[in-house]
Amino acid sequence: MPVPGVPIFLNRSRGAQNNTMKLPTISIASHRVTRLIIGGNPYSGISHRSAAASKAMIDYYTTHQIMADLRQAEENGINTVLARADRHIMRVLNEYWNTGGTIQWIAQTPKDTEYADLDEYLQMIARYKPISIYHHGGTTDKLYVEGRLDSLHESLKHIRDLGCAVGLGTHDPLILKHCYTEGYDVDFYVCALYNHTRHRELYLPDDRSAAFAAIQAIPLPIIAIKVLAAGRNEPREALQLALENIKPTDAMAVGMYTQFQPDQIHQNAITVAELIRKSENEPNCRTGSYGHSGSRRSLRCDGARRS
Repeated sequence: MPVPGVPIFLNRSRGAQNNTMKLPTISIASHRVTRLIIGGNPYSGISHRSAAASKAMIDYYTTHQIMADLRQAEENGINTVLARADRHIMRVLNEYWNTGGTIQWIAQTPKDTEYADLDEYLQMIARYKPISIYHHGGTTDKLYVEGRLDSLHESLKHIRDLGCAVGLGTHDPLILKHCYTEGYDVDFYVCALYNHTRHRELYLPDDRSAAFAAIQAIPLPIIAIKVLAAGRNEPREALQLALENIKPTDAMAVGMYTQFQPDQIHQNAITVAELIRKSENEPNCRTGSYGHSGSRRSLRCDGARRS
């Protein structure tokens, strides 16, 4: 008989997994990460829609429901969650792992207004054993505008000394280019497809094109976020466009909200697996090659092709 308040997890040998194709993985440092990562914004009530929508997410995502969604992600072949390293999320993840969950965690530092000392906060995050920690994109963008981005070097070193893979987030392709050119010591970047720092909740096609050009030009692994423009883009079309314009060594983190579409995680996993398999087996009409075979490495960071 089910015990009240304890999540009921499906047996991995049954259910959705039987109908799910295997998701390919990429390397982030020594870790294998599925190219589709489940994003944690809904768990923290970050809708990028309205205050009412954010409150609805908070009401829906109890500890029980977050754990159920994470288990569903694992059953559908997703092996990593990208989520905020706030005290609430860390407590939920700890409980999830204690009940047998094995999903990997890529930890995003909170906004700079949520801690007094970043290095001390990094030590607390590391106690929960994320595979990696990356610096929050909005705060990165703020430091860049203020001319203080170089202050991150010591914190990035601290992440590495803590034994975690090192990441750096941004919403601005120019900052992505700057950090790579200046040789910031990171294992991967997290790049938004829309410039939320500059344009807030405007999701402009030109922003996405600029992000793709920068992502294609930089050989390090990049996790693309805001792929669905907080639910504004049609999922299959947006996922396909992203996969066609990021490298095969890149991944996507996608927030999935199951309140009104309980099988959303399953459907997204199937869609991404199908699209990747199709791209590997059919000629790419834009490159004349099969799949993604590195043909976009010739792009400069400004999007122009090298001769």
